[in-house]
Amino acid sequence: MITLRQQGNAIIAVVFGEFQLADYRELEQAIDVSRKQASALPVDLMIDLSAMASYTLDVLWEDLRYTRKHSHDFGRIAVVVGSELAGWASWLAQAFVDADFRAFDAYPAALDWLNVNPIHHTIVSAEVLQAFHDEWVVFDCRHNLADRDAGRNAYEAGHIPGAHFLQLDFDLAAEPNGSNGRHPLPDPEALAQRLGVLGVDKSRQVVVYDDAGGAFAGRLWWMLRWLGHDAVAVLDGGYPAWVAQGRPVDVGPDPQAQGLIAPPELGGAPMAGLPIVLQHDSWVPVETVLRNLDTHEYLVIDARAHDRFRGENETIDPVGGHIPGAINRWFKDNLDASGLFKSPDILRAEFLALLNGRSPSRVISQCGSGVTACHNLLAMEIAGLSGAKLYPGSWSEWCSNPARPVAR
Repeated sequence: MITLRQQGNAIIAVVFGEFQLADYRELEQAIDVSRKQASALPVDLMIDLSAMASYTLDVLWEDLRYTRKHSHDFGRIAVVVGSELAGWASWLAQAFVDADFRAFDAYPAALDWLNVNPIHHTIVSAEVLQAFHDEWVVFDCRHNLADRDAGRNAYEAGHIPGAHFLQLDFDLAAEPNGSNGRHPLPDPEALAQRLGVLGVDKSRQVVVYDDAGGAFAGRLWWMLRWLGHDAVAVLDGGYPAWVAQGRPVDVGPDPQAQGLIAPPELGGAPMAGLPIVLQHDSWVPVETVLRNLDTHEYLVIDARAHDRFRGENETIDPVGGHIPGAINRWFKDNLDASGLFKSPDILRAEFLALLNGRSPSRVISQCGSGVTACHNLLAMEIAGLSGAKLYPGSWSEWCSNPARPVAR
């Protein structure tokens, strides 16, 4: 299986599983089309073989034939290898092509060498998104905790062209059971399959947005990174910024919208487009937070509004208060008066003051249900303070068990 995209004069190919002759022929066709469009200028190629399980013998012979015939048609070739098999395959191509050829063990390094548009890992402006939205995958995550249909209705009334709608309760969370929080993490394989169907693969930049300063979009930003996909950014200022700047809008439903993601059937079709490299250390279970009451290994930061943190005006969860020892950083404090994220320098100074000498890797971010906590994680990433962890169950899971202590 192969996925292809063109970015400027570069063709980016990612191979999954078995590399077959039909896949190679698809790559050849893309190269030929690119050369015609570029008036026969040399084509830059990046081929990612890190997820290749095997290749058929006819691919080997076709590679030899094609590269010998077109030995002068390539400018630079970057190959990402993840195994001896991939390394051997890339060596054969190098031997028969007249191009600047380099092998890499990391996808971002290969893109940087080809001078392909940089990957956006945190936030991106509306101006940049409009320039590339045809090439990137865009998701609308608008939501209202009091009205689960509000996000879909807002999407249908107007959305960024090409964006897909993902609903927090159905697409970005599993079914709650009363003791695992209001928005438990979904099955990662099912999530990856769903995102793959909507166009996300290892080579694609993803941009997510909402109309709440990133409060809900931050959840998908974190989840993609949890799956191992780092090329994801939140639209700074969200949909309001896009509209305020007079940028194009589409209306109508998302034809690919769906309800709750169902886990893939055993023995079913392989996952489309998005391989999983789960970041297991990016989150902690309730047992870690409970143990932390005694060990004080982590600093727990609660992203809820100040009154809810104090146990006042609690209208969402059945118990008011906060986890003992936690400190409060309302996620909206990450934004300036215009609704954009504060500068990296300001965010860094503010979070360093909270950390008080602690390493970011010794921070647990939580909120009501593991959603706005991701906003604080995003802000820390913007500030260059990587490594903090999410407590997905957050307050809604914590307070579901009366044996767990509550502070007010």
